[in-house]
Amino acid sequence: MSRVPRSRAERVLVVEDTSTTGGSPLEAVQAVREAGAEVVGVATIVDRATGAAEKIEAGAGVPYLFAFSKGELGLD
Repeated sequence: MSRVPRSRAERVLVVEDTSTTGGSPLEAVQAVREAGAEVVGVATIVDRATGAAEKIEAGAGVPYLFAFSKGELGLD
């Protein structure tokens, strides 16, 4: 589910279930900014360690946070 910020003063955390390339969160960051809100970071449940963190931090200039690495879940 997604929603458009209601106020230009809103601070938004972009959340995704898992991130592989970082493309989807970057698109979401752009849309949120175009709506006038401030993006404070991108968070994902599972980081696949495929370069998404670096791409998001460099491309969007916001912190990238994750709950679990794929290794922590035994997915190596």
